[in-house]
Amino acid sequence: MRKKTPETASSQWLDLDTDWTEYLFPQPAKKPRIRGHFDGASRGNPGDAGAGAVLLKEDGTSLWECARPLGKRTNNEAEYLALILLLEEAERRGIAADIRGDSQLVVNQVTGKWKINEPRLRELADRAVELLKKTKSTLAWVPREENTAADRLSNVALDGEQEAKPEKKVSAKPPFDPAKLEKVTDSIFIAHGTEDYAVDLFHEACTCPAFQRSRHCKHLDAALRLSGK
Repeated sequence: MRKKTPETASSQWLDLDTDWTEYLFPQPAKKPRIRGHFDGASRGNPGDAGAGAVLLKEDGTSLWECARPLGKRTNNEAEYLALILLLEEAERRGIAADIRGDSQLVVNQVTGKWKINEPRLRELADRAVELLKKTKSTLAWVPREENTAADRLSNVALDGEQEAKPEKKVSAKPPFDPAKLEKVTDSIFIAHGTEDYAVDLFHEACTCPAFQRSRHCKHLDAALRLSGK
């Protein structure tokens, strides 16, 4: 009597354990996710502050915009609050978004790349992390020129729709003490003081209000001198 050979699986047939749904009802391709941008600004440290945030549809058109005055806040607080406003709106709408901002300090602290020394910023960072998880959103840094919509809204929160008046020239301030610079990477420093600011040598930028106004500041000058540039 001839022995029966064991049956072997064939790639022509579906396994009984296979989920047939994807074969019988193919799923449509995933749509591009909604994009969000945030920015904060403060005239003083602390001073009058404003938050700007925007949600963009998949085709790039505006879904929601916010320009909210924040009262007396530091620049870091304004940026954090702008991110939280954006995430709260995403939570309210029940959507996930790919969120972008030009604040290296906020993005790197919320994503855990940089430590947080100030308790008041820790509370804001914890709230942002909580909302990121709830909404399943992502957070990443972009250069300032890619964050113009949120930047405009943060200034609208401060000045209204009219064009902001040019700043008056002020006398030169004393140079920043290089000893207060904490080196994070070859191109990134944290300038410690009353407020902490991120200095980016690669892009020659700083998160302080002075740089946001005039594209020049003592923190960046000190970091450039320290690096021999």
